[in-house]
Amino acid sequence: MEKENSKFCEYTKHYKAISFNVRYSYATNDLRELFFAAQPLETLNSKESTGDFMYGKIDRDFKLKIGIKEFQIIMSRELHERMGVLYDEIRNEYVQFINTNL
Repeated sequence: MEKENSKFCEYTKHYKAISFNVRYSYATNDLRELFFAAQPLETLNSKESTGDFMYGKIDRDFKLKIGIKEFQIIMSRELHERMGVLYDEIRNEYVQFINTNL
């Protein structure tokens, strides 16, 4: 949904299979980059949650740049594998985003 007085649009996707919520945003006048902020669902129920776990952007060359917020989460093999699938989901979302907006 487009924010008032903003040149950015934002939408959210819930990836139940990998237990992540991802908030996407993009500049309405520049579709070369898709920004995202991801949060594992288990942190939504935690009293220690400080918001998004990972943020970044993907560009038309499929370069995925990420940053990790400053909070701790228990890294398990399962979370590591889910993060790999999240990478694929973000790439797929960019392809759908470009196909929808061109």
